[in-house]
Amino acid sequence: MPDQIKARADHRRGPRQAGIVDAWTRFASGSWMDRRWTPWIIVLSGLVLALLCDAFVAHMLSVNYRETYRTTEAANGDLARALEEYMLRNIQGVDVLLNTTIDSLKQDPSLLTAGNPALINELKRRVVPYPAAGGIVVLDADGNLLGDSAGNGVPGRENNFADRAYYKVQRDDPGRGLFIDVPVASRVNRGRFIAVSRALMMPDGRFAGVIVVAVDYENLRQFFLSLNVGQRGTVTLYRDDGTILLRTPHADDFAGRNVRSNRLFSLYLPRAPHGSFEGSGMTDGTSRSISYRRVAGLPLVVTVARDPIEYLAGWKNNALYYSAIAAGLNLLIAGFGLVLARQWRLRAASEQALRDNFEQHLLVTENVPALIVQVGADGDIRYANRVAREWYAQPPSGIGRSRRIDDYIDPARRGEVRPKIEAALAGRTAGGEEKIAFPDGRERWCETIRVPDRSQDGTVRGYFVLSVDITERKRIEDELRQAQKMEAIGQLAGGIAHDSNNMLAATLGNLDLLLDALPPGESSRRSMVERAIEAAERVADLNRRLLAFARKQALQPQVTDVNQLVRGMTTILQRTLGENIEIALAQDPMLWHCLIDPTQLQNALLNLALNARDAMDGGGRLTITTTNAVLDQPLDDGDERIMPGDYVTIAVSDMGAGMPPEIARRAFEPFFTTKEFGKGSGLGLSMVYGFARQSGGTVLIDSRVAEGTCVTLYLPSAGPGVGSRARAGAARLARPQTGERILVVEDNPLVGAMASTMLTSMGYGPVVVTHATAAIAALERSDPFALLLTDILLPDAMTGIDLAREVRRRWPELPIVFMSGFADPSLVPEELRATTALLAKPFRLGQLSEAIVSALAGRKAI
Repeated sequence: MPDQIKARADHRRGPRQAGIVDAWTRFASGSWMDRRWTPWIIVLSGLVLALLCDAFVAHMLSVNYRETYRTTEAANGDLARALEEYMLRNIQGVDVLLNTTIDSLKQDPSLLTAGNPALINELKRRVVPYPAAGGIVVLDADGNLLGDSAGNGVPGRENNFADRAYYKVQRDDPGRGLFIDVPVASRVNRGRFIAVSRALMMPDGRFAGVIVVAVDYENLRQFFLSLNVGQRGTVTLYRDDGTILLRTPHADDFAGRNVRSNRLFSLYLPRAPHGSFEGSGMTDGTSRSISYRRVAGLPLVVTVARDPIEYLAGWKNNALYYSAIAAGLNLLIAGFGLVLARQWRLRAASEQALRDNFEQHLLVTENVPALIVQVGADGDIRYANRVAREWYAQPPSGIGRSRRIDDYIDPARRGEVRPKIEAALAGRTAGGEEKIAFPDGRERWCETIRVPDRSQDGTVRGYFVLSVDITERKRIEDELRQAQKMEAIGQLAGGIAHDSNNMLAATLGNLDLLLDALPPGESSRRSMVERAIEAAERVADLNRRLLAFARKQALQPQVTDVNQLVRGMTTILQRTLGENIEIALAQDPMLWHCLIDPTQLQNALLNLALNARDAMDGGGRLTITTTNAVLDQPLDDGDERIMPGDYVTIAVSDMGAGMPPEIARRAFEPFFTTKEFGKGSGLGLSMVYGFARQSGGTVLIDSRVAEGTCVTLYLPSAGPGVGSRARAGAARLARPQTGERILVVEDNPLVGAMASTMLTSMGYGPVVVTHATAAIAALERSDPFALLLTDILLPDAMTGIDLAREVRRRWPELPIVFMSGFADPSLVPEELRATTALLAKPFRLGQLSEAIVSALAGRKAI
């Protein structure tokens, strides 16, 4: 590398300058200098030498000045370009984080609640792949903190940021897109940060809040300070409206100052996105050489400025020295040898200074985390940075000027790469994404751009190759598509379960009516009806599992006998795992009961059993152990703590290959899997962990290579109590036969007919309509109704919720009972939950009777 720098320095000095020095050397070594000259000839020679010296001095000062200025300008431009790439890479990564977070929150608006652990965990997971992001914060539409990746936002602690500029800007102009704020002090953590924000707009166009990513101000300031621009030089980061975000040195004195009236923003930026000019400092008025670049696609501008006192110091020394020579012309002949030696020493110092400057330029390109290669028009490599050498597994001097770019292109890809090279040599920028297997053994997705290398006269003398590793970004995109596919499957399962519940509602209702109509002596027929009811109930339970999988049903904790649940699952697990897997149970007969959702616990045990089966490829023993555990101190699972208390533990152990510690630590991460592609989504263990944490417990994993794995669930104990109350059957509640009229709103004719028959059998007078408009018309008639029984999902534009709101406004005393195939309490808005009831489809005759009698009793109590 030093030889390359020296060759370039000799080329810049030019043959004429070298020729003058050689001529003087030959002149000084000539033997005719020993001859005796007459005074006139000596005077004449002195005058000639003085004139030659003056001309030489003027020429050298002019060349040196131009060279010093061009070198400084090039150094500023290179450093500004490197700063642009640095900011572009970091802020674009932050913007990707903002956009993907916004998309995720749009898809799951239920996360947008203050202190929601799921929201905080989602933010923590998303911020990990972006080192430039110090944290991510979600604010609601009023500027209140909902949560951040540092764990802030817990209920009971109010934090409002409505006075922050990044909130006001996004609130007042949600469509402006990305906004970068000036450095501010954090209110929840120590230190300062630069806020990068976007507005959170819901699909209906409603402003729902602001998503903010905090970029660490101190780290960015230290990076700017590490750049070598001299003692009096400056490096500045502006917003494109002229506001200073960061300036070194004295960063804190300038942050937030708006200088849009200076020449950079009023004159040069409107002309070109990058360039150089002479400008005056904001504090001392000193003229500086300034290079600027607008960061592509972002509202940012970077500048690099050097003080002429520093970069012209060597030139001024030369000027003073040569002026002294011209003033001492009468001593020129006597001291010519010393002057020549001195000149050579100064030239060496100038070359060293040039070499130092050039190495400073290389320092930036060598440390940029991207492949950078300069190729000449002849195909020879002029320069390759550290990343290029590492990717191509070359020693520090392995990619040099003697190698051609074709030596490093895979022959199978030359047909693809050659048109892009020809485009760059023709003066056009060519870019795109490429998947390349590099000699270092890694296959990378790269975003590659080839930019023409133009000389000052516009001639294309080669091109630059810039390639950034985007493999991680591609992986995240693939994971996002997998998550979307899982969401689609969940929606399909939820829709099937909803429609099936409608059919089961009609089936169970008519079976209840039939059973109620049969006399007690018809034991054979009653037995057949009861078996049909039992079969329908099992289908309804299957539908509840489908709704739980689709996350259309909230957790329903019940006091559960875990031993009984595990024993009941043994047959299903044996059928699922296959004959080569032996299932062993080790249950504590004094096991406490759990306050848990039994359906979700069954799903968790099934996930753990399937993982154990995959680990024991050739067969083995699966052991499920249940015990009581009393924690005297908090238990740390590596992420959060569970409090001391009584817990029930369920341990699922296998005899598989096991996992090393570094793999076991990541086992609960979403999408992380050791299975082959297509054989696992990486969501099973993360779903088990989320269920345990939501239930007030946790999950621990213990795995050893070649010995097996044990996954232990800690679930909160409910003591030795009894299980939950059985569901109501066909028995109806006693009520006075007063014949109240009930308005039924149901678009499914089978369910509507079944409800009408049930209500008639209970002594009510039902009126069935199929949509909300007909229901309002029926209520407006003179005959009053005692109760409204309506489905939540109705045809046309008006849903059952909309109908209930209209009824509450016009007939506030009328009791309302909702029906739904989803059975999710969150479907009922908060303002209606206290004065309404929700009846899950399919329902039994007794459940319908209980809901109506309770609703009518509540009205009479009022």
